Amino acid sequence: MAAETVFLLPGQGGYAPGMFAGETATEVAEVLHIADAVAGEFGRGGVSGLLTDPDAPDAGTLAKDDSFALQLALYAAALASARRAAHRRNPDVLVGHSMGEIAALTHAGAFDIADGARLVCHRALALLAHCPQPGGMLALTLPAGRAEHLVRAVAAPGLAVAVTNAPRHTVVSGPEEALATVARVASALEVGTVRLPAPFPFHGPLLAVAAEAFAAAVSDVRQRPLRALVYSPVAASYVTDATDLKALLARQLTAPVPFLAAVRELHAAGAQHFVECGAAGLAGLVRRSVPDVSTESTTDPSAEPTTGTGPVPAPVDTATPGVGGRDVLGELRELYAGTLGYPVEAVTGDADLEADLGIDSLKRAEMLGKVSARFGLDASVDGGRFLAQSTLAELAELVAAAAGPPAGPGAASPTTTPPALVPDPALTAAPTLPPGPAPTAVPTLAPDAAPASGEIPGAGAGVRDVLGELRELYAGTLGYPVEAVTGDADLEADLGIDSLKRAEMLGKVSAHFGLDASVDGGRFLAQSTLAELAELIAAARATGR
Repeated sequence: MAAETVFLLPGQGGYAPGMFAGETATEVAEVLHIADAVAGEFGRGGVSGLLTDPDAPDAGTLAKDDSFALQLALYAAALASARRAAHRRNPDVLVGHSMGEIAALTHAGAFDIADGARLVCHRALALLAHCPQPGGMLALTLPAGRAEHLVRAVAAPGLAVAVTNAPRHTVVSGPEEALATVARVASALEVGTVRLPAPFPFHGPLLAVAAEAFAAAVSDVRQRPLRALVYSPVAASYVTDATDLKALLARQLTAPVPFLAAVRELHAAGAQHFVECGAAGLAGLVRRSVPDVSTESTTDPSAEPTTGTGPVPAPVDTATPGVGGRDVLGELRELYAGTLGYPVEAVTGDADLEADLGIDSLKRAEMLGKVSARFGLDASVDGGRFLAQSTLAELAELVAAAAGPPAGPGAASPTTTPPALVPDPALTAAPTLPPGPAPTAVPTLAPDAAPASGEIPGAGAGVRDVLGELRELYAGTLGYPVEAVTGDADLEADLGIDSLKRAEMLGKVSAHFGLDASVDGGRFLAQSTLAELAELIAAARATGR
């Protein structure tokens, strides 16, 4: 069955203070009025003020101070947004993300507005009464498989992969201490993390007792005939009148949410237009997951959210640069898709490498090594300029120029540019954490620090000399006094050298020490202090590679 237009109803993340400020639509007012009335049935204050006052508390504050109000506000926001959007366009199918399934089922007629609100209130009370310990949710810029390896490595009770949102956007849930450990390990691996304003460890085993209590509390709520198609990510299928929807909603508290798989299945069945009914950034997740779709948000029809990673870039001219009869952009798309595990259709020329494809600065430097090897780029290419490009279309133009005739006026000076990085063979197939049985211990988070003097214990004169030259090189380039650039200073935390700048500095290091092009650039980039880098350089010079 073709489902061309999909309404997405968010759960956590779908609330913004005052998102209905000045709203006069009757369908919005009705939802807010009924939500307030149901809150009163449970002895709680209404939530309409949260959604109409721009100065109301934000989601993070509510998650800590009044999770009951936050959950009911999320429901009202999603349902009211969907009802308002339906006046402009009728959806072919409704999809609820996490708790948004309650709003989706209500919009489809399975529950009336009041009963939908009662489901949310019973759910919120069950969580308050039966969540055994503080916990929450943490988003990772990792594919689900690698996030699973990380969770196994940490091996903490109650920690689980909770939501798969996009190819490199996975959420884990668990106790506070376990999430803190995951965040530290992710930082050591240079994986981005974002703590979500979720008051509980949703979609994980810690909520099993709360799920049972919720199911018992809502047994008398009436399930009505559906008036619209609803696809449930948790059930991985369309629901019907024969589906026990209350049991599904209870199971959802502990079951993972494969949102990515749901989007791809709907897209394969013909979905082309996704309307986000709220403020969570689901439209951006869709764009990262499938090609050739249009999206919009009911919170701002003129702008498409991208889950906090910045605006979606405007389309650029993707006319394919070529060199020697080669389709440079086409080859780049295949290279990036094959390495990252994406379908090639998703790796378009105008896709933002970081915001849309999840390629951070360090991974971008590693990929440049593969690009250099693929196109036979000379060591004098302006690596910093290559790293600065945000789309493959832009990168393709530089590659075509570098691989073609010599550059004209304005070409970068080779004296200040790093050589192309050579890919680390270990990176061509290995995930961030190795597959297989869980390690018996959490990966080491930081190397042992060198003494404050910057000397390296037990190092020979060669290593000490290299460290001295490195300190002078980095100090001169960064404008620091050389005394501040010690061997044990963390390049990022202490000296402010991010991954992109680190890759540029490696070019200067390579030129300064005459390193061969075959050095393991990925391993050099991974070092966090000059002392560690000095040992690698000394070893490379001693072995001639």
